[in-house]
Amino acid sequence: MDQQHIDRLRQHPTLADAEVVETHISWLLLLPEDVYKMKKNVRFSFLDFSTPAKRKYYCERELQLNRRLAPELYRRVVGVNPTLSTALTFGPPVPQSVDYAVAMRRIDRRWEMEALLNRDAVSPADIDRIAERLAAFHAGVVLTDALFNPIEVLDRLTDILRYADRLEPLIGPTGLDEIRAGISVARSVLRAFHARFHQRAVDGFTVDGHGDLHTGNIFLEHGRPILFDCLEFADDLRRIDVLDEVAFLYVDLEARGRTDLAERFAASYRRGTASAPAEEDELIFSFYRFYRVNVALKVTAIKISHSPKDAPAELTERLHRYLDLHRKYAGRLRESVPTHDPLLAGTRPASMSN
Repeated sequence: MDQQHIDRLRQHPTLADAEVVETHISWLLLLPEDVYKMKKNVRFSFLDFSTPAKRKYYCERELQLNRRLAPELYRRVVGVNPTLSTALTFGPPVPQSVDYAVAMRRIDRRWEMEALLNRDAVSPADIDRIAERLAAFHAGVVLTDALFNPIEVLDRLTDILRYADRLEPLIGPTGLDEIRAGISVARSVLRAFHARFHQRAVDGFTVDGHGDLHTGNIFLEHGRPILFDCLEFADDLRRIDVLDEVAFLYVDLEARGRTDLAERFAASYRRGTASAPAEEDELIFSFYRFYRVNVALKVTAIKISHSPKDAPAELTERLHRYLDLHRKYAGRLRESVPTHDPLLAGTRPASMSN
């Protein structure tokens, strides 16, 4: 899907008044009652939507996986089909379809969690309901054959460095050095506490979860949480430790200045699970918060680089909030790893707090 296809869709009388929303990987057409979500013709290190066949496959995966948490939101996969004129329209997938979309029910934007936070309208009770919904979902999607693979985790941690050319103009060489230093600290945590990471997988703390749980992917419709837009394009990024899942929303809330709600969410989630955490699990949670802020930094840098004009100030401000949290979480991890670990030699930039 590209800009030309979007323009041809809006030539159709039923879509002429649709609102167009663009992200770094998707196009959305918003109608009063419906949403059509289409995947861009893009390929990154973490996803590949570069052919119509791949986009159709991932539309089908998106429908299947999101119906687990939001069945009332996700309707069907449709084709982007030619008409007798130059316009395109949505219909059943056919051999002539030029692309594909996920058809969804539209929910009023006033129920978006981001918008509610901006109005200071998210209550502790709302957070409790989100945590309860997530804990109940996790209980049904436990992976019994999961193994902890530190090489894969380290690869995900270091993936951000593949985008150094996009990050450095935004945060400078010092900021990039801080990211490298933080990754070195996290690597040492993996080495020192590998046994606990592994034991958590054995004990059933790995789930086929949401994978992308932040405030932009939650509705609170009349107070009822709807968790949507789960990660469909890479199974390994969705099959994660529950603390990894919880960490993403925690980091997002903290980046928005709501550490109170972040702590409430983590505490409520713990109450909704059956087992008590081990002593080392607070460190594991700190590790996953560090990893998730790394992901947030990377994705925000990509969004800024794909902005058609100058990046919105809000995006740039968000990037620097994430960098501040990156320093904070790296500092916490540094306090927990063995001081004799040779991997930490020379990893403490002068600007990084203890």
